Amino acid sequence: MSGDRLVATRSCVILDGVTLPDDLLARSADEAVRRVALQLLDEAEAARDRLVRGEDGEALHDFRVALRRLRSHARAHARHLDDALDRGVRKKLAKIQRATGGARDAEVGREWLERLVAELGERVDRPEAAPLARAVAPVIVKLEQTVESDDRALSRPLRRAIERFERLVERHRGPMGTTTVQLRGDEPESYGAVVGGLARTHVAALAERLEAVGGPEEVEAIHDARIAGKRLRYLLEPARERAAGATELVKTLKRLQDLLGDLNDLAVLDVELTRRGDELAGGEGEAVAEREAHDALQALRAHLSARRGEIFADVASSFAGLGLAELVDRVETLARRLDGVRQTETERKYLLRTLPPEARRHPCKELSQGYLPGEKLQERVRREERGREVRYLRTLKAGRGVQRIEVEEATTAEVFDVLWTLTEGRRVIKRRYRVEEGGLVWEIDEFLDRALVLAEVELPASDVQPPIPSWLRPHLEREVTGEDAYVNLNLAK
Repeated sequence: MSGDRLVATRSCVILDGVTLPDDLLARSADEAVRRVALQLLDEAEAARDRLVRGEDGEALHDFRVALRRLRSHARAHARHLDDALDRGVRKKLAKIQRATGGARDAEVGREWLERLVAELGERVDRPEAAPLARAVAPVIVKLEQTVESDDRALSRPLRRAIERFERLVERHRGPMGTTTVQLRGDEPESYGAVVGGLARTHVAALAERLEAVGGPEEVEAIHDARIAGKRLRYLLEPARERAAGATELVKTLKRLQDLLGDLNDLAVLDVELTRRGDELAGGEGEAVAEREAHDALQALRAHLSARRGEIFADVASSFAGLGLAELVDRVETLARRLDGVRQTETERKYLLRTLPPEARRHPCKELSQGYLPGEKLQERVRREERGREVRYLRTLKAGRGVQRIEVEEATTAEVFDVLWTLTEGRRVIKRRYRVEEGGLVWEIDEFLDRALVLAEVELPASDVQPPIPSWLRPHLEREVTGEDAYVNLNLAK
């Protein structure tokens, strides 16, 4: 794919291969929704390429997940995406996803079966050694054949699904990446506000479905609750690291999804073991051997049932009653934060004497940013390094208030290097740590080109005074909010 680009023509913006900007939640809903959709499409295409080349065993799983996320995103944001990903296209995506599901489901079933047998002290690779191993051997063979035929050899249905996906991409990438922007008058609805409203609807659906699950045997209710939880998680994922509380909430929903997924996988496996038990009960082999295998299989099914009970107890203790009420409250708190992400965005800044040791235990990235000469139009270039990952960004700003125009786009290392030479004397180089505490995200900037450490926290309203964390207090010099000397542009040298 060619380098990222964002071309503005009057009120039209064409997005192609975009990355998600840090201010995604404050962007217009139409633009942000399409940016997320394009990123998900890019992820699906990358996984498709790996799958076709046979590079790794996770390619099929990643392809299916990207398709599922794209479908969920299009469904949640139909109001903004129906011109590009309407209900008919979503059905096509679902059909493609179903065609790729057999191998992955079989692989999960095999892993569960091997684990359960091992917990009973036996092995599945020695069918002659014990009754249980003999009993489950045909089931293992069946699952392995499904994995090998559908996954590794790229079966005909899978190849057809990939071809359908490629046609879909060719037809719909253009409409997905075209949006309009409003440069004057009232600002359009922000993506954060849209996600906040949808989060309330999604968590209400999740709560209703969780309350309908009365036990581990209620497979359909468990499936419905898992789908509802998955939709809420996918909805909130773009808000991770962009809104306080979103990252931990997504982790909680992932745990719920995994638990409900385990219950579903064990229910599917139990169907296979029941079928195998019926075969043994009606078999014509040696009576003693058949009876031993049948009894061993029944013991395995009893063990499987006990595991389902344990997992369901975990779900009930964490996501029912008070646990469910807490989850709903956390989503509501995040939704309120997202509602006003553009209108009430307020930051406070503090000068620190030293870098708190606590900061070093949290995620960080190194930023090299420079400002190009200009008065009315302000352009900044930035290189972000996080481990081995490097991103290059350009940001253009002009105007004030509701007429302010701000466009951020990813760029290439070559373009960055050229523009960087123009920022001589107007640069900032720093290491940024993110520490989440008490529902707030503290960003600690350790400047690498001078002796300076600043802390910044984003607040829901201008009249909020954040409690200073205990790990930060000993290093605090004073608050410098509003002091021009500590604005990044003025610090650039």
